[in-house]
Amino acid sequence: MTGELIPYEQPPARVIPSAIGPVIPVVDIAENLGYTRSSITNTITKNKELFEGFTSNEALPTIGGIQVFLCMNSTGIERLILLLRPMKNRAELCQRVESFRAKAFGKLAEQKVGPAPPNPDAALKASLSTARLLATETGGDLAAFQRIALEKCGLGDWAPALSTVPKHGEPGWYNPTQLGEMCGLTAEQVNAYLYNKAFQYREGKIWRLNPSGEMHGKEYVYEATSGHREIRIRWRESILYASGLKRPLDESQLSLPARA
Repeated sequence: MTGELIPYEQPPARVIPSAIGPVIPVVDIAENLGYTRSSITNTITKNKELFEGFTSNEALPTIGGIQVFLCMNSTGIERLILLLRPMKNRAELCQRVESFRAKAFGKLAEQKVGPAPPNPDAALKASLSTARLLATETGGDLAAFQRIALEKCGLGDWAPALSTVPKHGEPGWYNPTQLGEMCGLTAEQVNAYLYNKAFQYREGKIWRLNPSGEMHGKEYVYEATSGHREIRIRWRESILYASGLKRPLDESQLSLPARA
């Protein structure tokens, strides 16, 4: 095509901080270059190795609420431009690319932001997960490891609560084998009894709590040394009496009758 190109007004390009530095949403890149969002996404998907480390998924506010957008940094954008198939109007594509480069890359350079600040919730969950793993592997006190995890995350003021709330794996919670030892049954018999009394139900090979069981038990994730993980249940001693496995002591039988 010859002749003067018709100027056009490019839509805005949002610059967002991320773990890989400043990035721009793919939807903004597509609108600026005159492509559909799906065509840009397909190009990235088909060339996954080429864009590895140069894209990220970021949450952004929209009219419909928070949504996650695929985004790309400057290196990824340059690689994308090299792979784009030209439009029918090649000159227009060149104009759009150069205009986008000047606008978007200028913004990326001006916004001197490093990696996004660490997510405090993710850091806390990771520290508590490490604490549980260490307690399991070493046989140490879980609450002690959890106190250290809270201190590392700047939440040491919450540590005293660990001494007031019973934790799974600490005194006061029992697995089916331990419950069986209290009433002369095997773990299989205990599980079958609690199932028949509607305190738990089976989900495949896994036992899960019914609402009535939630008053006396708690589900937790058990991780074997092999790395296998599954949901299991620990119970308070109260389940023995609530289910009828043990009968409450009749204190009236402990006193002698009055002498005639």
